[in-house]
Amino acid sequence: MVKRQAVPKPGTAPRRYRKVTYSLPESVASELDHRSAGSELGKSRLVAEALAFYFSAQDRRAVAAIYREAATDPKFRSDNEAVLRDFASLDHETAEAPG
Repeated sequence: MVKRQAVPKPGTAPRRYRKVTYSLPESVASELDHRSAGSELGKSRLVAEALAFYFSAQDRRAVAAIYREAATDPKFRSDNEAVLRDFASLDHETAEAPG
């Protein structure tokens, strides 16, 4: 079997890949087979995109938790209100600017 090399887009660095092996539940493996059938991207790309999406969702949840915690911090709230007051005039100006 010949290993395909991805051709990088102009101006981008080539991606590095590493072969890994994981065990999946049969239902997940079957779904992967089904969803990747006829796809030009293949199973590896589908799994990589799914994991990237999952990691991104985890990161968003972590940031949201940090902001929820910060919202209960009196110092953070005070600083945030000061910034809102300081920029209120700029917000007003941009809202009135002709588009």
